[in-house]
Amino acid sequence: MVREYIGGGVLGRLAAQQDEIERRQREEETAYWREERERLEQNAAFVGELEEAAEILSQAHLIVAGFHKRRGEWRRQARGSGA
Repeated sequence: MVREYIGGGVLGRLAAQQDEIERRQREEETAYWREERERLEQNAAFVGELEEAAEILSQAHLIVAGFHKRRGEWRRQARGSGA
């Protein structure tokens, strides 16, 4: 932060007003980006929950369709006698 003495009188008051306007603009922009970041974090959490639900549903569908997981891969169950 750098401070510059402008002086008193009209010029000093105008400089102080301009500084105040700029400070408020920075505060509003900071608040906007904070809210935006929080909104994005909430959306990311929701997408994570959807992803987890989709994974569970797809696994359930594969199991019902006769597949099993072996070494990380889904394979169709053998349809024979005694394997």
